[in-house]
Amino acid sequence: MPPQNPLRNEPLLTIAKPDIRVVRRDDIERVALLEQASFKDPYPSYFLSELARDNPETFIVATLNDDIVGYAVVDRWEDHDHLISIAVRPDSRRRGLGESLLLELEKRLSKDRPLRLEVRQSNFSAIRLYLKNGFQRTGLTGGYYADGEDAIIMEKTLVKETLLESQSIPSV
Repeated sequence: MPPQNPLRNEPLLTIAKPDIRVVRRDDIERVALLEQASFKDPYPSYFLSELARDNPETFIVATLNDDIVGYAVVDRWEDHDHLISIAVRPDSRRRGLGESLLLELEKRLSKDRPLRLEVRQSNFSAIRLYLKNGFQRTGLTGGYYADGEDAIIMEKTLVKETLLESQSIPSV
């Protein structure tokens, strides 16, 4: 029996925690459908396949009950890591999945290298997510998107976490 809401004597709604894993070849078709549902100018499936082949550790998907509800991919460029895309299925948004994907990617990336991205100037929820997670606005590219919209360039430098060793305090 599911847990009860003591104030209303009705079952509590629980949200299942997604599994985050690396993308598999047989996921690409579903990722492409998610891409089409999420963006005005979606990447074609052949490009997503190339990204999956070239970035086996940094192309990840979030699944709930074996359904892909989100994905994110970082491509490693010569001088930085580049967040190519992050998307969550429209019916699964506002539940922290985008942030979970972003944080998982950060764990997988090289430290002391910048992580860069472009985001539509009108995509306020994505901009808030990036600012909340330590990204800074570093520029603007006019007419970046096919429809002429500008892109905000954002960047974050991932730093090595240092382990604090407990030190004994000398007695006085």
